[in-house]
Amino acid sequence: MSSEMSNTIDDKLDLMARSLQEHINLAKELNLNFIAQLLTMTAMEIRINLHRISDQEIDTLCAAAARSGTKAEEPDETARVIKFPARGRYS
Repeated sequence: MSSEMSNTIDDKLDLMARSLQEHINLAKELNLNFIAQLLTMTAMEIRINLHRISDQEIDTLCAAAARSGTKAEEPDETARVIKFPARGRYS
């Protein structure tokens, strides 16, 4: 891929992430917290691609964050499970 094409893609990804941030802010303002979380995850994925962060680098970062936030007797975790609120008619 040429450098010029790569720059164009990077510019588009950056624009997309910035646009999503505006929608995230609006969702928070409207107390649409679940939507804000989903948009935040999407924006983070775009930024990860934009900055060419590898899966290994993400794993290393998560492991370091888990170590710094836990006590010695707690197991080392690399991810946290997010319990999303129940959705739909019967929730």
